[in-house]
Amino acid sequence: MDGRPSRVLLIMTSSSLVRIRTLVALALALAGGLGATGCTHVLLGPDTQGVYRFGELQVLADASFGHCYDAAKLGMKDAGLFQTMDDRKVIEAELNARDSMDTRVIVKVKEVGPNRTSIKIRYGLRGDLVVSQRLYEAIRKHL
Repeated sequence: MDGRPSRVLLIMTSSSLVRIRTLVALALALAGGLGATGCTHVLLGPDTQGVYRFGELQVLADASFGHCYDAAKLGMKDAGLFQTMDDRKVIEAELNARDSMDTRVIVKVKEVGPNRTSIKIRYGLRGDLVVSQRLYEAIRKHL
C-alpha cells in the first residue's frame, strides 16, 4: 500500500454518506409533516372549547346522546347540507352529507358518559376548520 485509501473504501464511505444524508432528510421531512398536522385548540363559544386534530373538529357537549344526535341532524339541515347516510346505533351515530359543491361531510356523535357526548365533524377529505366551526354553530343552536 502506498498510503492512499483504496478505491473500494472510498466507494463505501461515499455510499454510506449518501445513505446517512438521505435518512436525515427523510427524518426531517417526516418530523415537519407530523408537526404540521398536530392539534389546535379552538374556542367555539364563551364556555365551549374544541380540538381540531387531523382535519376533524372534536367537541364535547354537555348533553345526552339522543339530544346531540337530533341537534346534529337539524344543524346539518340548517347548514344546507343534503343528508346521504344515517347510521345510528345505541350510543353512537355517523351522519354523512354533501354540500352544494358536493363536498363530503361526516358528523360522528358518540356518548362518552352520562350527559356527555362527543361530536366530531370532518368537512371535506382533508378537513376545513372554518366550515366545520360554522356547522358546529348550526348544531349548537339546537342543543
